[in-house]
Amino acid sequence: MSNTVNIQELKRINWVLENLKRISRSIHHLDECACNYELSKRQESRRNNLLRAANEWAGHLGLKVYHQADPRGCALYIVPLDFKNDDDYTGKGMAIA
Repeated sequence: MSNTVNIQELKRINWVLENLKRISRSIHHLDECACNYELSKRQESRRNNLLRAANEWAGHLGLKVYHQADPRGCALYIVPLDFKNDDDYTGKGMAIA
């Protein structure tokens, strides 16, 4: 059994995580807006599209995303596919920040 690191796989994982971080920042901004005032239909649509894209990116890692909408914390966590919304997302997931 080889202990070598596959550089191409690490680059792929890094690319996925960088895209998830970009999406997480955008969603966090929308969560701040939602906390201070109601989101417009356009903003709600944008957030839904960002969440859909985040799930597509997480799918490349065999995971899905959990959206935590409180703007005082991290907006997105990657969690296992069998994750239920009432599970502990901080214990079972990894923050995307």
